[in-house]
Amino acid sequence: MYTGNMKSERKTREKITIHKIAGHLRTVREHRALVRKYCFAVGLYRQGLTHDLSKYTPTELINGFRYYEEGKRSPNNREREEKGYSDAWMHHKGRNKHHYEYWNDYRMKPDRSKFPVRAVEMPRKYVAEMVCDRMAASGTYLKTNYTQHEPLKYYQKGRARDLMHPQTARELEGMLRILDQKGEKELFRFIRDYYLKGYKV
Repeated sequence: MYTGNMKSERKTREKITIHKIAGHLRTVREHRALVRKYCFAVGLYRQGLTHDLSKYTPTELINGFRYYEEGKRSPNNREREEKGYSDAWMHHKGRNKHHYEYWNDYRMKPDRSKFPVRAVEMPRKYVAEMVCDRMAASGTYLKTNYTQHEPLKYYQKGRARDLMHPQTARELEGMLRILDQKGEKELFRFIRDYYLKGYKV
């Protein structure tokens, strides 16, 4: 089977251009601005300012330029389709504590009946940032089609709950349900005045 044209099209699509550079930087800037707005609303000022700064490191930035797709989805997904994995994502998740994938570690006492890596419960301030991140990602990619229901719908479609600590999964889903049913204002009030103050959930 001749694949010359397919290879040529793929090579053209993955070429870094001024358009892709400008587009990816705009997407990152818009995403960070939304996270900053949401984090500030719940009192997480430092996290709002430092959120996703690793996206400006060469590993993440160059792949972001190369696999940019008009801001319709994460370039990491295109990179995975092409290579079978994403260098940018593996770099990113290891440096950003608001991702549940960061919170995995080896078991102290190996048990042959269990997988040797276990999910660790996330500190609340990072779960709160993860909520802000998920809201901002939905808003950034869906743009005018975004509603308060999208972050919960996205979460329910995926398998994240199976890969994170059960308590973290309960807390994340609970907050996404508040957003879904009551909106941003009530969610931010809950996070700021109840969740981050350590009350039982």
